[in-house]
Amino acid sequence: MNFIAHRGLQSKHTKENTLEAIMLGDKNPNIMGVEIDVRLTKDNQVVVIHDETIDRVSDGKGKVRDMSLKRLRLFNYGTVVKPSTINTLEEVVKSFSINSLLLIEIKDEGDKNPIICKEVLDIINRYPNKNIWIQSFEPAIVEFFQNNSNRQVGVLIKKSNQKLLDMDVDFYSLSKDIVDYQLVASIINRKKNVVIWTIESVKEFNELYKMLGQYGNDVYIIGDILISNL
Repeated sequence: MNFIAHRGLQSKHTKENTLEAIMLGDKNPNIMGVEIDVRLTKDNQVVVIHDETIDRVSDGKGKVRDMSLKRLRLFNYGTVVKPSTINTLEEVVKSFSINSLLLIEIKDEGDKNPIICKEVLDIINRYPNKNIWIQSFEPAIVEFFQNNSNRQVGVLIKKSNQKLLDMDVDFYSLSKDIVDYQLVASIINRKKNVVIWTIESVKEFNELYKMLGQYGNDVYIIGDILISNL
């Protein structure tokens, strides 16, 4: 199985989706890649952050889409000991190695989806040698990249949107609570890859490996667990 660090490799002083956490995952020999999330700022800059607001992950407050990149960078997204700024997708892609997988989840920006799609496409096109996969919950975003990019493109699946399994994509990113042997086997038999999120303990991994270990390199695990402990 292939291991992907969830929002970077987090530790005491490397917080989620910061450049420090992402690069720590990039350099870890036990990890195949890093998963990140991107959103759009008020001035249409693509930044790496999971939530709609910065409240949980920084010492500031407010919606990402309501603030410019300059304003977002006034806040600390790291720790008191090791402060960190918010980063643009371009900064992350530029720093990322060519040997690791960068899995980018594009968040649904509603009426600004055409903008974030174009901006992300422009960025990744400037780095053709980087191993980048794209995924989203939003079918229109998935279809945009299928039609305009040669990257691997996948759809995120959870209990409430399993009808999206009917989409013809390169990989299916499954919430762990819907994973069973039959579903994974049916996807792999179609010559597609499976990504499973988010594995948070060694116990969860061991149960998953017992069920799916035979599929080896066809399965990618997104996890918060310390990969070196597996």
